[in-house]
Amino acid sequence: MKTKSTNGVITAILTTLAALILLDAGPARGAKVDCSPVRNTSADLPRTTTIGTNPTGTGAHAMGTALAAVGSNHTPISVKVQPHSGPNAWISLLQNGELEFGIINTIDSYMAMTGTGNFEKPSPALRVVSGGVFPFFTGIFVRDRSDIKELKDLRGKRLAWDYGGHAANQTFLNAALEIAGVKPSDIIQVRVSNMADGTRAVVEGRVDATNTGVGIAINEEANAREPIRFLSVPNTEAANKILVKVGASVAKGPATTGVKEGTTMIGYPLTLAGSTHVSERTVYTLVKTWWENLGEIQPKHPLLKRWTKETQAITNFTAPYHPGAIKFYKEVGAWTAKHEARSKEICQ
Repeated sequence: MKTKSTNGVITAILTTLAALILLDAGPARGAKVDCSPVRNTSADLPRTTTIGTNPTGTGAHAMGTALAAVGSNHTPISVKVQPHSGPNAWISLLQNGELEFGIINTIDSYMAMTGTGNFEKPSPALRVVSGGVFPFFTGIFVRDRSDIKELKDLRGKRLAWDYGGHAANQTFLNAALEIAGVKPSDIIQVRVSNMADGTRAVVEGRVDATNTGVGIAINEEANAREPIRFLSVPNTEAANKILVKVGASVAKGPATTGVKEGTTMIGYPLTLAGSTHVSERTVYTLVKTWWENLGEIQPKHPLLKRWTKETQAITNFTAPYHPGAIKFYKEVGAWTAKHEARSKEICQ
């Protein structure tokens, strides 16, 4: 039952996401997904590989760190983590073969591969390795003592803006404002360099609100200095119609720092990507290791309780899966006719 419900939600989100991106995204119109074969055909495992993540203290960094530790402990490969301001900052390294893996959400994966949205150049080498964590939550938080109680109260307030290399964070903020009927021109935009900078800006009083990941270390650090509170997103049909455009949906918020009982939030899949520069054997070895050592991954961070076997081979992906991952998922029965059909659909 869990597999069916989880994949059902992801399928609904990503099916609509792909259609909307192709039809409505302007620069994305006519964008084509490159499904060329893997370039690296080596049968040897590398001595080291690196996972690109968001800055230290974020959910993406925690996810990358856990996968690196388990991968290093159970394979001959030394898996390292390299923090960046966001996917926009590391995607060129992945495309050029200077970085093997990266933590990226579904909307960024499509835009990065096709060179649309906030990604200036296509990165056709990108391949999905794991469906990762679902749902990963994002939200707008304020100081708990703030008079901002609802999203609509953000009108006229100072909001962290741009977030440097993390374009998706800005995308989710824009969606939340649209849900509230607040235009970007209705707020005071304060540019920050990344999500961590936005969090610090709230605590330091430079801004009134920021958008960030939920249940991550930097939120706990901020809350220790100045109690924080996430704003609730209304779980309405209108809100979900807006969110599906960015590959998300409204879901019950997790019990974590800054999230009050009954708060509903934006949830979306956070995936692990690789590239055609990484060999089939390397990806197969690591995916198999992470699957078999799930019990070591999940306790490393609360977020990783949502890293399950049911979320590794999602059914409606927006970039092709790496053949090394497909080989393993077929062996364990996680790769089905639906996955094959989706692969053919996006590669046509």
